[in-house]
Amino acid sequence: MSERTGRTATRVAAATAVAAVIAGAGYAFTTALVMPLQDAPEWLVTRPIAHRGLHTDDSRVPENSMAAFRAAADGGHPIELDVHLSADGIAVVFHDDTLERMTSDARAIGELTTDELARVRLLDSDEHIPTLAEVLALVEGRVPMLVEIKQRGDVGALEQAVLDDLAAYPGEYAIQSFNPFSLAYVRRADPRIVRGQLSGTFSEEDLPAWQVFALHNLLLNWTSRPAFIGFEIEALPTWGTSLQRARGRPLIGWTADDPESFERAQHLCDGIIFDPGAF
Repeated sequence: MSERTGRTATRVAAATAVAAVIAGAGYAFTTALVMPLQDAPEWLVTRPIAHRGLHTDDSRVPENSMAAFRAAADGGHPIELDVHLSADGIAVVFHDDTLERMTSDARAIGELTTDELARVRLLDSDEHIPTLAEVLALVEGRVPMLVEIKQRGDVGALEQAVLDDLAAYPGEYAIQSFNPFSLAYVRRADPRIVRGQLSGTFSEEDLPAWQVFALHNLLLNWTSRPAFIGFEIEALPTWGTSLQRARGRPLIGWTADDPESFERAQHLCDGIIFDPGAF
């Protein structure tokens, strides 16, 4: 292929992507006006939600630990947590793709089995990386749960593992994700499950500009069909979130980590996910 031909192909691909985004924007705007809404539960907007449990910023009570979830449940706070898929196909509770920030291990979380993860300690504490089933058994319906699916690969296995764990759970819960196709899987599996579409600036993600535009502006809600929107507080307001709120979808702000951001969220959002130090 000649250099000129290569440049032409690149321009065609870029133009196609832009056209797809524009078409998607029109479709998203139209469907946002006519698509029936899923009801959002009251607790999402009336009770601040503890981000990764009620944790500290050190090893005393690490984030996404059993101690953090116990503290949140004992304090009556709804719990937000993150789930990945382990090497043996189990939903495990951890935020990052790799273990490095929270442990001395640099491996990806998906490379380890649940037995191996149970032996890893969070921030040199006595706390291990729990399975979702462990956390559900601990909380046992005392407070609502907001489960974030951390999906960067093929949709299916992680989503189904989460659904299997939640199937017999007696308490209130909702599922959220940045990946609209994860939520579409959940919707098809059980339309009754409350779904939340997460979004923000995606400034730390290595994504094509057109994809960031589509996700930031919630243009794929036609497939996720969320009951609520979770959005980065510092990036608000946006036309996309304003449209969704006008349509009737509550806006949940993430993450308030100081009194200023908490106050900002109170003015701009319907509900708040908070970190230590928010109030």
